[in-house]
Amino acid sequence: MKNILVTIFLFFLFFTIYINYSVFKSLRLQRVILSDYKNPIVYSYDKLDSILPMIPNITITGMPLDVYRANYLLSEGRLSETYKIVENANKVNPYLHVGDHLYGKIYFYQNKFDSAYYFSKKAFYGWPKNLDHYNSYVDVLEKLNDTTSLIDAYNYLDPSLKANSNYFKRFFSSFNMIKLSYLITIYPDAKNIVKSDLFNGKWTRVFNFPNNQVILDTTTVYTFLPNNILANKNGDEFIYKLKNDSLFFYFKSNINKPISSFRAVYSESYKTLIFENIEIEKDQFQTQHFKKLN
Repeated sequence: MKNILVTIFLFFLFFTIYINYSVFKSLRLQRVILSDYKNPIVYSYDKLDSILPMIPNITITGMPLDVYRANYLLSEGRLSETYKIVENANKVNPYLHVGDHLYGKIYFYQNKFDSAYYFSKKAFYGWPKNLDHYNSYVDVLEKLNDTTSLIDAYNYLDPSLKANSNYFKRFFSSFNMIKLSYLITIYPDAKNIVKSDLFNGKWTRVFNFPNNQVILDTTTVYTFLPNNILANKNGDEFIYKLKNDSLFFYFKSNINKPISSFRAVYSESYKTLIFENIEIEKDQFQTQHFKKLN
């Protein structure tokens, strides 16, 4: 009898030591994983899976550790292996909607945005306090150019989350990105300009959108004056020359060497002057649009 009690005691002692060691080892690894899993550098999935103990299967916050395993698989493009991991994570804690979140990410990686929308939306509305759920849902909304759902999601947030810079900065960044996707950049009726098109008003930079929506950028304004003089908003004056479809600009002190030039055309339907390939920084160019404000 005594030998049986000693055996039972040693068994429970060994079991307790094993559990404590596994928890200690897991907690040490979790510190690395939390900073590494979004952009894996320290571990690969195989390495992580080989050293992460089976016990415990959740983090100290209740997050299934399989969530991190799944992210490592996704980062390595091993999508087919991810489904089983997601199922395990869902079983461990279905109330956090981590399964929906991960399914959404899988479909997003596969460019199946309708399915990604379905699952990521469930994950976000199921647990909006998780920033990963919010960011993944917004990733999908950006792909779908869905400003309505983006606004609805932001309005659904608790006031304390709206005050969190991680949420409101992402909202405004994504809203602007989606909005710019509707920006009109093609003007089929664009034609060469003549001097008479340039006079009688200040040309303010604009962003044209469908349904006659216009956003003004009053930081960039040009006025074309008589005698081939161009004035900017600061009052600086330059000489300009129009040759076919190009505008050339000169310092008033040297009208022989242009300081810049670019193609300039005019869209009658949008009443818009278009300057193409303006160099804004070294080797960086953009097209800018202007409307005349009288």
